[in-house]
Amino acid sequence: MDAVNKKIAIAISIIGFVLIILMISTELLEFMWFKALFGLWVFVFCSSVYRLTPLFKSRNRLEDFIQRDAQHLLLFSLMGFFDKKHGPDWLIIESIERITIKDDELIIHSNNERQFSASLPAKKVELDTFLKRILTDSEKQTITFD
Repeated sequence: MDAVNKKIAIAISIIGFVLIILMISTELLEFMWFKALFGLWVFVFCSSVYRLTPLFKSRNRLEDFIQRDAQHLLLFSLMGFFDKKHGPDWLIIESIERITIKDDELIIHSNNERQFSASLPAKKVELDTFLKRILTDSEKQTITFD
């Protein structure tokens, strides 16, 4: 997620640079639509820079995104601006066949041919360790980890 967030921040910075050049070289600042566009850019820029800070990671722990009760796994995913979360997706643990773990992403395949994907602020090792900690030994034996 860090690599993607850096690319997004760079792209948004380039757009801001272009807006600032337009603001300086033309009379666009006199138009209300340009002021609104610039305000929107400031909001998006702040969101993209925030996602690169340690505060973002400390506010978005894995425990907030992957939860379990006796029979279910609850998945939340990051989306949108700042700390907006999507979910939960409820999964019956017994129906999980395979879990694919990537940097910043968790993909769960169930036996009814459904697939759930969650974008998470964690590396592959952290996700693997966390999942193996919350699943029981018998559940770990029935689930294939990629």
